Amino acid sequence: MNDPNGPIRLGGRYHLYYQHNPDAPVWGNLHWGHASSTDLLRWRHEPIALRPDRHGLMFTGSVVHDTDGTAGFGEGALVAVFTQHLDGLERQSLAWSLDGGRTWTPYRDNPVLEAPPGCRDFRDPKVIAHGAGWLMGLAVGSELWWYRSPDLRRWELAAKTSPPVPSPQSIIEVPDLVRVPVTGTGTAVWTLIYSVQPPRGTASHARQVHWTPGAVCDAGFAATTARGGGVVDAGTAYYAALTWDLGSAEEPIAIGWMDERAAPGGGGPRSRCGRQSIPRRLSLVQRGDAFVLRQRPVLPDWAPSARVVIDPGAAESVALAHGTFAARVTGGGAGDRIQATRLRLDSGPATTDSTSVSLGPRALEVSSSGVGVRRERMAADAGDLMLISDCGSLEVFADAGLGVASVLTPVAGSTGRMVVENDGPDPVVVEIMFATGDAGDEQP
Repeated sequence: MNDPNGPIRLGGRYHLYYQHNPDAPVWGNLHWGHASSTDLLRWRHEPIALRPDRHGLMFTGSVVHDTDGTAGFGEGALVAVFTQHLDGLERQSLAWSLDGGRTWTPYRDNPVLEAPPGCRDFRDPKVIAHGAGWLMGLAVGSELWWYRSPDLRRWELAAKTSPPVPSPQSIIEVPDLVRVPVTGTGTAVWTLIYSVQPPRGTASHARQVHWTPGAVCDAGFAATTARGGGVVDAGTAYYAALTWDLGSAEEPIAIGWMDERAAPGGGGPRSRCGRQSIPRRLSLVQRGDAFVLRQRPVLPDWAPSARVVIDPGAAESVALAHGTFAARVTGGGAGDRIQATRLRLDSGPATTDSTSVSLGPRALEVSSSGVGVRRERMAADAGDLMLISDCGSLEVFADAGLGVASVLTPVAGSTGRMVVENDGPDPVVVEIMFATGDAGDEQP
């Protein structure tokens, strides 16, 4: 699997489509896979949603709930808007579902939007309802092109914008528009989330997800970069993020692809390749006139199986019985804030593989197999750490989710240990929650 597609919640069930090759653990032959969940943690595999046809492979896109039936497929239809790729050309197509997204019918007059002549990158439509119709954001090279439609079938170009990117030749992918609530204010801010690749043939910058606040208008999205923005995840393993938009009264939930081809030893044979991140609840925190993005992982009720208090200047080793676990490190002194602590994850006594996490007064740092990640700390509501380890991936949330870094690690064994060194002046508390067992037909 790779990019998530069309996240949507219907009733009490979350649906996630995703780029999928059903025949081999390599990129290609792209379908839309489908899984659903009631809690975002245990997932049920559903039948494949979309298959390649004469218009091409099924690339990334979005799903909307056409309540009024504007597209002509029936009131309440789900409509998927997605890129199809054929012989180097990209175009946008539709499919519709009347059974809650389980089965899909391609639109007979696909494609509904062709790329202009000579346009190589023309993909990943994000569609939202706006005004009396629909608004689409499309990734076109280093720009976003905004289209409007009354019926999801006829599209007219409204504007072209250039979000902040690290290089003028950077390639934007998987745009998302979502309302993110501002903590403690009762308001929400439209936020653009988009992924950025380095220019072709270079490694001039990291492949990462970016965000910027702004406003939605008839001509698309107007960014207000002076009020915040930047990189969503400081690590190297979080990409192509999309959200479940649950309305302005709820925090949207993001999920991103973790590309295992970039993992240590990622070029070797494998029975599977690709995973999605832990889902993350998004909110904004006001800092003066600007916003800071907060991300909090979706977890089961916290029920630690181990708890250790570490005194200042001391170190403790905690056994890890599973390749999948969550760990929480909090302060045990005045204010319950961590001043400085270091963690080392080892896969087992027979290997030298390790991953380290350090939270100091100035920065969060994560390193693994030659990959080093640094995220500057800011004025935070809490000095704490949350680690989510899942058999080869590590997602680190610091300062109540104001700093996030994700990496792929060699620490994927069934046993191991975590060594915690307390470099601060106060005690720290370490709690470990192990993965639960099999959950029947829904798999973690």
